[in-house]
Amino acid sequence: MNALDKIAGIGILPVIAVPSADAAVPLASALVRGGVPAIEVTFRNPWAAEAVAAIRAAHPQMAIGAGTILKEGQIAAAKAAGADFLVAPGLDADIVRAAQAEGMPIVPGVTNPSEITAAIKLGLATLKFFPAEISGGVAALTLYHGPFPDIRFVPTGGMTFDNIASYLAKPFVAACGGSYMAKTADIKAGEWDKIEANCRRCAEIARSARANIR
Repeated sequence: MNALDKIAGIGILPVIAVPSADAAVPLASALVRGGVPAIEVTFRNPWAAEAVAAIRAAHPQMAIGAGTILKEGQIAAAKAAGADFLVAPGLDADIVRAAQAEGMPIVPGVTNPSEITAAIKLGLATLKFFPAEISGGVAALTLYHGPFPDIRFVPTGGMTFDNIASYLAKPFVAACGGSYMAKTADIKAGEWDKIEANCRRCAEIARSARANIR
């Protein structure tokens, strides 16, 4: 099973700007204990690759993504650190092709039919819908599913405990991305039990929503 299929099986993708390299493994361990063995470490700080490498060493079976990929040079760094896949906030054909050349699955962000069509031409089938809530949310994705029935979406942006079930009840939603289960303040405070409990709540919401998929 590849990493994107693992993410779809979990239904939840924590998207985290890890505030320090030292926090990476305790955070990942809390996610795993909570039933969410997946993470997207955003490459927004200089220790992101170090964090990915530390998580990979501690949790070899975890699905690990490198997010906020905006430069081709980040691709090699993420791969060398042990990332399974890449995530980008928008659709850049050069970035996608560079990732494909490195053999790295990439999930770029889209918000409209033109971008979805361009992504399909690049051979992609799993796309980030970002920012989800202000781009039409579940209603928009439901409409997009008609002309694009083979595309799986990872809605991100505005996800909460209160709205993820409505997304995950749709068969074309692979997973919901977000940081609401592991907020920066809680990570900095070492609130690992709280984050674990939040993940358990997410996992249960995902299981219930998938049981009613339509």
